[in-house]
Amino acid sequence: MYGNSTWLFSEKTQRAMEFLRLYRLLHNAMQQEVDRALRQMGADLTSAQLDTLICVAHGCGGPVNQRDIEEQLKLSNPTVTGILKRMERKGLITRVVGSRDRRCKEVRLTEKCARLGERLHPKAGTMIDQMFQGFTQEEFDTLNCLLRRLLENCGQVQEEKHPCKALAAVSKIMYSGGTV
Repeated sequence: MYGNSTWLFSEKTQRAMEFLRLYRLLHNAMQQEVDRALRQMGADLTSAQLDTLICVAHGCGGPVNQRDIEEQLKLSNPTVTGILKRMERKGLITRVVGSRDRRCKEVRLTEKCARLGERLHPKAGTMIDQMFQGFTQEEFDTLNCLLRRLLENCGQVQEEKHPCKALAAVSKIMYSGGTV
């Protein structure tokens, strides 16, 4: 071996590498499962488009524009532009001149999207229940807080001051049978 590569064999590095492998496997498995379930339900939708629809539907109590989607989903402008163009071609969204800022177009869900959502909602709930089977609300909250801390360590989370409290509220809704 070249140079001093003993750090590669340290217990700390091995644990970190194991986590990174598991994270990658989990991410791929969950994305494949969502994509498979969408295909099985006959939805002409990708997981990225579903994330975008959910972002627009939640809307933070007001109109949503492309920049809002980029910030919320941590995606680049060209990526979101492509997602929105494909969704617009499918008739799932429309883009209209903004009510807050006429220079920005607001993204709105169509009636076709609402019908799709009504069809997908019960099946999506079942899929989510299966993915998180066996997790208590406390375990779910802990997992989210630990993942949030990793994101913070990587410099990815900046705007939320108390993410664990917000995530605890979301998981409380999930585990009480409501929707997020």
